[in-house]
Amino acid sequence: MKILHASAEYFPYIKMGGLADMLASLTKEQAKTEKVYVALPLIGSMGKEPNWTGKEYKSILAEDAYEETVAVSLLRKARFREADESGIKLYFFDSELFRSLDSIYGTSDEHYRFAIFSYACYALSQILQVDVFHAHDWHTAMSLALQKNSSHSVPSVFTIHNLAYQGDHPFWMTGFLKEDPFRLVTSPFDHNDKCNYMKAGILSAGQITTVSPGYKEETLREPNGFGLSYALQKRGFDYTGILNGIDDDEWNPKSDKRIFQTYSVTNWKEGKEKNKKELYREIGRPHLPLEVPLIGLIGRLTYQKGFPTFLQAFLERRHLPHRYVVLGSGDAETEKAFFHISDVMPDVFYFYRGYNESLAHKIEAASDFFLMPSLFEPCGLNQMYSHAYGTIPIVSRVGGLRDTVEESNDIKFKTGIVFEPNDAGSLGYALERAKDLFQSEEKRQVVQNIMQLDWTWTKRKKEYDSIYQKAISLLV
Repeated sequence: MKILHASAEYFPYIKMGGLADMLASLTKEQAKTEKVYVALPLIGSMGKEPNWTGKEYKSILAEDAYEETVAVSLLRKARFREADESGIKLYFFDSELFRSLDSIYGTSDEHYRFAIFSYACYALSQILQVDVFHAHDWHTAMSLALQKNSSHSVPSVFTIHNLAYQGDHPFWMTGFLKEDPFRLVTSPFDHNDKCNYMKAGILSAGQITTVSPGYKEETLREPNGFGLSYALQKRGFDYTGILNGIDDDEWNPKSDKRIFQTYSVTNWKEGKEKNKKELYREIGRPHLPLEVPLIGLIGRLTYQKGFPTFLQAFLERRHLPHRYVVLGSGDAETEKAFFHISDVMPDVFYFYRGYNESLAHKIEAASDFFLMPSLFEPCGLNQMYSHAYGTIPIVSRVGGLRDTVEESNDIKFKTGIVFEPNDAGSLGYALERAKDLFQSEEKRQVVQNIMQLDWTWTKRKKEYDSIYQKAISLLV
């Protein structure tokens, strides 16, 4: 089977969130048995220089260029440049729309950039003659509308990674979609008097998936449907929740070259103690005690991630012995609060603004607990990384977090600590339970439980295979 993925992110080239990690690890698993291609924008600042093959492909079909519109002109000048990533063929969309960008998101004309990119991805699916076209999030959703509108469409799948981001824009900004090379009727994509790219993907795809069963159920009702629950309900028979997996070559404490000392389920205590000691040294806190809990937090400092709830709980539970290491960036007020706490309580709190892949691995390896206070979480990957590293997750009861972490009364099945979202009191009580667990004999059993969990892609790849077959059957 030939599968083409279309995405704005792919690790390690372009990474802003979990989409990049998810797609890189999924395609790695798929490439063991299938021919896998990935279409990506080529931006000016990437995490790795591609291994170019020298091959190039057009980004517009001859049949779609009747008039010389601005979009047609841009697509004529652009090319897909082929690169190889361990047997996976990557196709970077080399266009003046993306070439100068340092970051993939946040431009005022991203509705136009991603529409052009979506058309190019649609064209590439035709040029490569793939069996399945798999688009990810609103950035590539318009490619699905083009597939549905085509006389020779490719079986399609649309994965929703985060329904909160929908790519909705005023119709006066999206009039170009009615012209060449798109020629789309956009009225079905109307939502709150805007052209909604996410809705276009939902209505147009052969099959729809999201990244956990729990999040699927949440999005079928408001407010977690962010206004699109009705559209998803209409596609209910074609909508599936599939948990993400992790790449155990990239996230594995037994072989991780980024951490200070590797370890396994047989020597986790010594390994984590060494990593904690060296992490404290690296962040300038070598005097901090090793015998008290270290809690790690990594993520974008956005409303979704629940950091204001954490701040309130932290201040209310200042008597607890926990130390905290936070890695992230985003909301300016949250950053300011974290810098302030780090300044006035340096022996309790450390904040690193930005993202650092190496530091993220070190935090997972060194921490005793990993906190995810999300208000909603489509899947989450860090709780799975934490399991692999023997780091006990403390998570809110939402989406993929509740699918993967269980605070069972039976110690043999306990895999973390769970609290209610957007509830500082519930989170504070969870921090209390973390202290008690850290000091108890049960901690060893819980660490043994979590380090033996299997969150790799083997099972989930088969679930995607099934979805692909459903999509193909719709066009047979």
